[in-house]
Amino acid sequence: MALDFSKYFDRYEELVAEVDNLFVRFEKDFPDQVKCEKGCCDCCYALFDLSLVEALYINHHFREQFSGRDKNAVMEAADQADRQIFKLKRKLFKASKEGKGAHEIMSEVARARVRCPMLGEGDLCRMYDRRPLTCRLYGVPTAIAGKGHTCAKSGFVAGEKYPTVSMDALHDRLLAISQELADDIQSRYKQLGDVLMPLSTAVLNIFNDEYLGIRDAEPKEQAAKPAAPKPVEPKAPEAAPVSEACASCTEDKSKCQTCAEKSFSIVLGGPDKDGE
Repeated sequence: MALDFSKYFDRYEELVAEVDNLFVRFEKDFPDQVKCEKGCCDCCYALFDLSLVEALYINHHFREQFSGRDKNAVMEAADQADRQIFKLKRKLFKASKEGKGAHEIMSEVARARVRCPMLGEGDLCRMYDRRPLTCRLYGVPTAIAGKGHTCAKSGFVAGEKYPTVSMDALHDRLLAISQELADDIQSRYKQLGDVLMPLSTAVLNIFNDEYLGIRDAEPKEQAAKPAAPKPVEPKAPEAAPVSEACASCTEDKSKCQTCAEKSFSIVLGGPDKDGE
């Protein structure tokens, strides 16, 4: 089956355009605080996951853009990063079993440093024009589950009040596109739309029919035969958490799209710029 995700990639690129416009507004309104510049790669060592549609988008353009020795170099770097992330996730899972709280575990994730496989010579991104949303917003104030974050190299001061981008709202929109994609291909994996993965895994993956759980059409003469045992569905990672603001929202849920397009203000707390 030929897989064409262009419809979903177009919708994803519309969201990319919104995010880029937000960043331009921050650069205009806070020129002394936004420190992003060519060669700065602090965000290229941060850990974060991609939604299904973003993973498919990165994978598609990577395989379209790279070949030969360059492709092998990226895949080797992705394999190395994937191994590091796997070890870290095992460590964090063990910590959760030992009773460590979510805040302590997330703080450890924030301190972890893994080089992105797309970071090339001269500390320049090999796929800058196709970089994920998280990369595009790294240098401005963001909030996850109501907690403020910003790049340690920026000029944004902890405790001050700034317009802040809700990453929860963006993730919700990414997950909505991913779920629609999963529904349209009639995946047998009910939680496919909730899948999250690091960029390194997205590069290495082969997103074929088997991976996506696409059912093969059964011949008519076999329609009367007993159905085969249903395969065990892979357990997908949990969906992105809903922010406290969304959980207590009294608005009609049909307005979520409008709310997602807005930024809001919070106070960045704590002694450092990550709000710790």
